[in-house]
Amino acid sequence: MITIFIRTLIIYFLLILAMRMMGKRQIGQLEITDLVSTLLLSEIATLPIENQDIPVIYAIIPIIIIMTAEIVSAALPTKFPRLKNLFSTRPETLVKMGAPDLNALKTARMTADELMVALRKNGISDIDEVGYAILEQDGSVSVLPRAEQRPATAADVGKSPQENGMFHIMIDGGKINQHSLDAAGQSRAWLERQLISRNLKLHEVAIMLSDENGDVRIFTSEGEKK
Repeated sequence: MITIFIRTLIIYFLLILAMRMMGKRQIGQLEITDLVSTLLLSEIATLPIENQDIPVIYAIIPIIIIMTAEIVSAALPTKFPRLKNLFSTRPETLVKMGAPDLNALKTARMTADELMVALRKNGISDIDEVGYAILEQDGSVSVLPRAEQRPATAADVGKSPQENGMFHIMIDGGKINQHSLDAAGQSRAWLERQLISRNLKLHEVAIMLSDENGDVRIFTSEGEKK
């Protein structure tokens, strides 16, 4: 009994350490790598608890390996954006300006019923009210209402709302996101002009956002907004 108690405590605290080191996203949202890691960790952790003939080190070593692999798989796409499709999925736009994208629904293997359930969970019953419905990396659906359906602000009084589209991440950590450039209908030449006009180099940009009308938000590595 004492042996089981000690083994359980060792595995318990080791798993807490592993989850803490892998980051909050492991708890808050499960991507492909997160789900695989969670399933493996839960399976490996039970082995030395259920079978006392198995040394605890036989669980400790695989847990450390999985933890390391998870941290590396999370870090690599930030350095090499092309690897993002290997370790994760990209957000998928399911509805744009009230019209469902049938190809995107087919790719996501989502039925019309499932789409409507997701919209209703976001407080929308009429698809025509949807500006964008996006299938996020964690499997949830984010819904952005059309301009006329958004709550009015002081800036909207007396003005006709305009559709500016949604913001895309053009630069992340000094790396150009070609996928977002294509989605917003922009080119690298346009991006370079934006940087030149603000006297910025690519490596100085922490985050650059832009909507489909070319409205730009830039934050430098020093935390300044340009």
